[in-house]
Amino acid sequence: MFNISPFLLGLVCDDCGRVFTPGPALLTCPSCGGLLDAGYDLEAIRKSLDLNVLLRRKADVWRWKEFLPLADEADMVRIGSGGSPLIACRQLADWVGVRELWVKYEGMQPTASLKDRSFAVAVSTAKLLGVRQAITYSSGNAAISLAAHASHAGMAGLILVNAWADAAKLGVLNQFAWPIVKIDWTDFAEVESLLSRAVEELGLYSFVNFQNPWRHEAYQTYAFENWLDLGHRTPDHEIHPIGTGGGIFGSWKGWKALRSIGLVSRLPRMHGTQPAVAAAVATAFDAGRSAATPEGNPRDTIAEAIANNIPLGQGRRPLKVAYDSGGTIQAIPEPAIMPALYKLAEEGICAEPAGSTTVAAAKQMAERGIISSQDTVVCTVTASGYKQPYAAAPRPMPVIRPAIGELKKIMERYDQ
Repeated sequence: MFNISPFLLGLVCDDCGRVFTPGPALLTCPSCGGLLDAGYDLEAIRKSLDLNVLLRRKADVWRWKEFLPLADEADMVRIGSGGSPLIACRQLADWVGVRELWVKYEGMQPTASLKDRSFAVAVSTAKLLGVRQAITYSSGNAAISLAAHASHAGMAGLILVNAWADAAKLGVLNQFAWPIVKIDWTDFAEVESLLSRAVEELGLYSFVNFQNPWRHEAYQTYAFENWLDLGHRTPDHEIHPIGTGGGIFGSWKGWKALRSIGLVSRLPRMHGTQPAVAAAVATAFDAGRSAATPEGNPRDTIAEAIANNIPLGQGRRPLKVAYDSGGTIQAIPEPAIMPALYKLAEEGICAEPAGSTTVAAAKQMAERGIISSQDTVVCTVTASGYKQPYAAAPRPMPVIRPAIGELKKIMERYDQ
């Protein structure tokens, strides 16, 4: 018997509702192919949880282990994932036009992106279940994070990345001794099909978000950490970029868990962001649909970490979160992405373009009256700017001799 959490009830299918016991071969629903989600005995957690004990634990993702699948700390892969800062941003609040704007900054994770949070839990659970061979697809961030966590756990695997993946991400990925294969695709359904066949025919275990039932579990801790860092408050709005939608889906699950155990009485409105040039989920939301259809060209956006023509599962999960929470899915025009990134830089926050879409969305929603001037907003900035270091436009860098006269001339130019 696997030493899973005593609070874990099983994996529940989104579509048919059947409940399954976790196992090494279980990814999607064996009955209907639907996506699986872990169910927990929240009443038992409510009765046993001691916040004073919890707050004495190390401030990583495993601080909140009652809400996660593993029971034994010896099974937990720990390289520092979770516990990222929530930063109060007065200048951004003034620019957006809200009372409070906070940035949940994931650029300080072990491999500098939100993916570390999810792979800490997914790799730990897979290792406990006996998985030894992994595969994932990624724009780059997830690939690096899987390689780091799985290597620490003694697991091997194969990485698939976009044929147009950023060279900086590939450079970091080369540090790990994992095979890397570039995939030149036109419709994300091709990638989904390839991954499914790799699982079935090659015996590999998929770590792609949502196809893997454990990845999004760790994103519950967004809600827990934000609640704690806001002084036990619920923000009015929480904004997440949408690649597959694991962040927004997991965080919403976390907020609902906090309400179920009596720690919050109200929930935030949850908003997702997509680049407007590839905004299948935003289009579906605007049309009131429960599922997206393919749209746009992901190669046309600078926000490469969230670029696809349709997310896995047709975007049903992030759409449901937006509807259930009274939130929205925002399509962010390309000309709005980099200005938001530069505004983050004014707060000392180094962001990749995909992460800056949440700040652009806050501005956009304030202008449209979705966010009010008295609201508290949390923007999730999902990765460091070092992920795409050449996204920012190059600035003039004059070369001078080490002479004070020449330096004075430069200073005069900047003072004008």
